[in-house]
Amino acid sequence: MALIKTSSGVKKSLKKLSRNNAFFKKKRNSKQRGFTLIEILIVLGIIAAVIVLGLGRVRRNENNIKTTFREMTVLSKEIRVQARLQQSFFRLMIQIKSDESRYWVEKGNGIEYKDPKLELKTKEQLENESDDKKKSSFTLYKKLTKKEKILPKGIKFKSLEIQNSEPMTDGLGAIYYSPEGLVEASIIHITDDKNTWSLFINPLTGIVEIADEEISLKDITQK
Repeated sequence: MALIKTSSGVKKSLKKLSRNNAFFKKKRNSKQRGFTLIEILIVLGIIAAVIVLGLGRVRRNENNIKTTFREMTVLSKEIRVQARLQQSFFRLMIQIKSDESRYWVEKGNGIEYKDPKLELKTKEQLENESDDKKKSSFTLYKKLTKKEKILPKGIKFKSLEIQNSEPMTDGLGAIYYSPEGLVEASIIHITDDKNTWSLFINPLTGIVEIADEEISLKDITQK
């Protein structure tokens, strides 16, 4: 009888183990099936959305850069034309800041200037001067720029190089156009923090030549 009981207990134990093994095998098979179709579609949808947003930003940045190049190219020609027609000095103002870049056009209120660059002063300098000295010989020329133009988000002026002057990476600079149609040889560097482009203003024609790399003014004038 003792042997029969033992045999019966063993059979029960074996049945229990068999049931447990079947449960774990079923659970393991369930895990091995991986993601469901819905889960895969959700993941693919998220990936696609990220790619679309990324491409959208890249294309928008490229459009902003192309638009800025086109505007600067046309503007330089127009400034030179107006300087010759009106027989007056003009200047293209370039403001370089880490957070925001601006540019605009100013016209001289007379023909003869001993040194037009003396008119270029910072706001701090103007605040410390008398009312008479605050009057500038240059004023905003609204026919070309109605107000200060801000570069589109994502791009900015990196530096400004003007012949016979130190390169400027911050602050306010000016490129002068004479009544004779001559322009100060200069290069404006524009960046999107990844790439840098060089806009060289030809001193004889005012035409802007664009290079898809950072070029120094010395490299051009020495050729």
